[in-house]
Amino acid sequence: MIRVVTLDSFDEKQTAKLCQALYTAFGVGSEHSGQKEVPPGMSEPLDAEQLIKDIKGVRAYEDDKVLFITSRKLKERELPGGKAPTTGYALYNQNRAIITTHGHKDFEAAFKPIARNALQQIGHLWGLHHCLDPRCAMYPPWTPSFNTGEPSFCSFCREKSEQKLRLAKS
Repeated sequence: MIRVVTLDSFDEKQTAKLCQALYTAFGVGSEHSGQKEVPPGMSEPLDAEQLIKDIKGVRAYEDDKVLFITSRKLKERELPGGKAPTTGYALYNQNRAIITTHGHKDFEAAFKPIARNALQQIGHLWGLHHCLDPRCAMYPPWTPSFNTGEPSFCSFCREKSEQKLRLAKS
């Protein structure tokens, strides 16, 4: 099950549409599991890694994946080549990820890049790496064409995610 948890106020129809896109991509249940507050003391830009570790009280089973969504800016990450903007972050091969809609004025108009980002972060939770196919949601997000692609996987990444799902415990 993919549990979508909002950290800010989002339109229910938009959240349902995102859950449907996740269901279509992964073939497992996806539902909006409520809204949580950002822990006290965290200011914008939010530290994505710390934030997803600090949020408490999300009901989930062992193999559930939790995707947090915020409209707030996430702190840039320090990489060997310098700082990189953060639109999403996942605890690789674990169970929690976050995406931001910051920078998109209209959720509906920006649905494809937001959904593609969500697919990529959930893919990382199931152990998927970046892909060389520019049509795939696992294509690196820092490339100029990432935001123009469809929220879907190439056949290789789709099969890899299905394999991971079959091996899940529950």
